[in-house]
Amino acid sequence: MSDQMMTGADMQDLLRKFAAPLAQYASTSPGRKDLADVMVRSLWAAMIAGPEMEEETWKAFREIAHLPEEGLKAIQNCYYQQMKPVVTPDQLAILRKHFGVKRKL
Repeated sequence: MSDQMMTGADMQDLLRKFAAPLAQYASTSPGRKDLADVMVRSLWAAMIAGPEMEEETWKAFREIAHLPEEGLKAIQNCYYQQMKPVVTPDQLAILRKHFGVKRKL
């Protein structure tokens, strides 16, 4: 993968690596798999959109999904320590460009 380009297959592979830390949680039941899929997609989009959207996502998990604070903290720890580090700054820049995300400086 070049510094300037990422194929759809590359993006799907990166998304799978990003989602991997939630795989064990998701494997315990079909309901958990569906929930983990929604969380992964939400966190993926938030990461690409930037810190402001990450904060909105945590707020939505808390207020709309009624995720208890203990569960929210566990998801945040997983996201910041295991999921987000899978994506390099260069990959993130490519994803932002691909999805047309404009960041404030």
